[in-house]
Amino acid sequence: MKNELRRKPLWQRLMGAMAVVCLCLVGSSCDDSEGRISVDNTAPEPVTGVQAVAGPGEVTLTWTNPTSPSFMYTKVVYTDSKGEEQYVMVAKDKEPTATVKGFANTDTQTFLLYACAVKGNNAGAVEITAAPNTPAFLEVVNTITLEPVLGGTLVNYKNDFATEVVIALEYHQADDASKSGSARFNVPANSEGSQLVMLVDAENEFLEGECVISVTAQDEYENASEPIQQHVTPLPAVKIDRTLWSFPGYNENSNDGTIGYSSQEAQGEGDKDGLKNGRVMSMIDSSLNTYWHASWKVATNYPHWFILDMGREVTIASVEFTRRQGDARGQTGQHIYTCTEAGASDPTNPDSWAWVDHGSFPFDTNSDAPQACGLSSTPKARYIKVYFGTEHKGTGSQAMLADLNVYGAE
Repeated sequence: MKNELRRKPLWQRLMGAMAVVCLCLVGSSCDDSEGRISVDNTAPEPVTGVQAVAGPGEVTLTWTNPTSPSFMYTKVVYTDSKGEEQYVMVAKDKEPTATVKGFANTDTQTFLLYACAVKGNNAGAVEITAAPNTPAFLEVVNTITLEPVLGGTLVNYKNDFATEVVIALEYHQADDASKSGSARFNVPANSEGSQLVMLVDAENEFLEGECVISVTAQDEYENASEPIQQHVTPLPAVKIDRTLWSFPGYNENSNDGTIGYSSQEAQGEGDKDGLKNGRVMSMIDSSLNTYWHASWKVATNYPHWFILDMGREVTIASVEFTRRQGDARGQTGQHIYTCTEAGASDPTNPDSWAWVDHGSFPFDTNSDAPQACGLSSTPKARYIKVYFGTEHKGTGSQAMLADLNVYGAE
């Protein structure tokens, strides 16, 4: 037999060996149950001790998990303010609690708690009802008052809740509804303060005379209060004349910084329309085809900055910036400071001036339209310092602007 086996062709011997292996494997899978995973999908006992505590526009549920070996998670089912069924799942290794938010009123809500096995099998729901307290946005809207200021309105608010609220305004000129606009801002939790809203239309022109303003407060779930309508007549704001404007220490032929700016590009951008492109003066030459650009032939990086001298004190409602047209590589924001003429006691050392900090403002690098930064204190000032910190760095290494304007009162 051994000699006959050896005399068989090689392919026959290999096929025979493979058949033996396959038979062994089949026999093993059929007879040996070791290594198989057994899933216990038996319905667990229900949760117990369910309690509900109301909060502003929310309900916090707590319960005790069952001790059933098959228990894997608790599913809390409820209906949201839009009438849609929602659910929250809490794994067995987490704290047995869930805060359900986003209710728009104080109506009683029904919550169904299911103790589930791994595949969702359960013994039915434990039901509890509870009514949330008045949502934060419905309380905040009642604290809002509007105060006319230069070029707009000051929105005063108070938020005593541990949740953020959004305030939204829709407004139009009383004698011409086509001159209209909108604004919205976030009110932090546990805060009281004011927000300046400049009343401008789609062309960024200030509204004139009496304005009709509808105010609502909202939450993050798009629930909103009924609008409160008020009439406000802002103090007239105009575009400040740029005839006397300059930048301290300006040198049109040098990239180097001076006491009035960190740098400029005096060589690499070329002149356009007979105007000096790349220089800081390009921001106030009344042309959107030219722009200031921080130096790049002599490499620079953030921070960048400049100081505008308006030549006289004015009352400032807002500072307006327009990006280099069609270029999204610039800064994503700016920090604004102002100083009165009296505060600049040493004109050669701006660091010693009595700067007033007005905070940081975002800048949309994708928009060619003017972008206004409202100064809520409407300061009186001659000098404006605009600072582009590392936190404002865009996709490029240099800041750049096509146009700079100031609105307020002479």
